[in-house]
Amino acid sequence: MNKLLKTELGIMTEITLEKMHFLYMEVANDTESQKQAWPKFEAQFPSLTGRKMYGLDYDERKTYRLCSLVLDSDNGENFGYKQFEFPGGSYLRLRLKYAPSELFTKIGPAYRFLLSHYGESIDWSLPIVEHYKAKDVLGSVVTRYYDSDCEIIMRF
Repeated sequence: MNKLLKTELGIMTEITLEKMHFLYMEVANDTESQKQAWPKFEAQFPSLTGRKMYGLDYDERKTYRLCSLVLDSDNGENFGYKQFEFPGGSYLRLRLKYAPSELFTKIGPAYRFLLSHYGESIDWSLPIVEHYKAKDVLGSVVTRYYDSDCEIIMRF
């Protein structure tokens, strides 16, 4: 794959993620549970300013993790949530950028796109990662992969 690929949904790029420390809450992996959980999750923080939010879709376990990066300004406070370390590595990112009213209708097609193109190589022990960058940008649907002589083997 080239470093940049334009799709009908958005732009796919190869990226490297550093390991990240998250505060998290787990819910059932269905749309309604996720919709209900986000406001509750965000409400535990004194402010959302500077906070980076992620959704981790563990399809194999039927679990969805609502996550926030641990910030230096948290000063060790966990706001009632558990912590875990997400491993870094090489990933493929599909960035979706749509009006807020349309953005969430594109997540399903983005998953289907990734599954149809890379489905045979999926390792379901790793999650699909959603990074929420702004109200109109789902920063990434991220999939882990290994690159060997331009042959990409996808792992979630």
